[in-house]
Amino acid sequence: MSWAFRMGRRLTGRAVIGVLVTVATTLVSSSAAAAPTTGSGPASSHGRTTSHSLTTSRSMQTLLSGVRVFASASTGAATNGVLGSGGTGVSVVCWTSGPTHNGNPIWYQISAPVTGYVAAFNIADHFAPASRVPHCLWPAFSENFRALEANLRIRTAPATTAAIKGHLVSIGSKVVIDCYVTGTLIFRDAIWYHAVSPAVGYVTGRFLNTGGDPAPGVPRC
Repeated sequence: MSWAFRMGRRLTGRAVIGVLVTVATTLVSSSAAAAPTTGSGPASSHGRTTSHSLTTSRSMQTLLSGVRVFASASTGAATNGVLGSGGTGVSVVCWTSGPTHNGNPIWYQISAPVTGYVAAFNIADHFAPASRVPHCLWPAFSENFRALEANLRIRTAPATTAAIKGHLVSIGSKVVIDCYVTGTLIFRDAIWYHAVSPAVGYVTGRFLNTGGDPAPGVPRC
């Protein structure tokens, strides 16, 4: 075997090793860059402090200018800060419900640029709570109920005037809920449940087999 051939093999081997090292370094760097941003701290839901650790946040934008950020989910709470012009980016951690603000009871807990709560009415999104935003209760709660009438509507808010997001098609159709709120009275029953499946929205408890509303063990949103 000639000297030139042996050197060629040695150089080729070194080149391959160099390429492998470069690829490995790139993969590690990419994984680190793609890792979700996390934080820690208590989340408040209707005055309850939970052990919820701030999970991956979702980037959203304000709809209006001068949006106030509150210490809790209420306009009566202390103000933590004021966001600038419409389109300001915010990091939404989770959602909860509180006093209705401009007809919307949903509030978002944000972690940036100011920590606190903003009314969902002020956030640019088609529906509230927005998709992929978890509830502030931790650990997550879920319960299954069945429809007591056909074509039971799942709405965007706990009101008969709210838009329809989906239906429980037949008697016995399953709905997965995670909490309850009060809303429009349906035959003297003001309890509505927040559904997560088969559609995200609110369904009246009056036509679910809950055995009484609010059903025992189901947390308030």
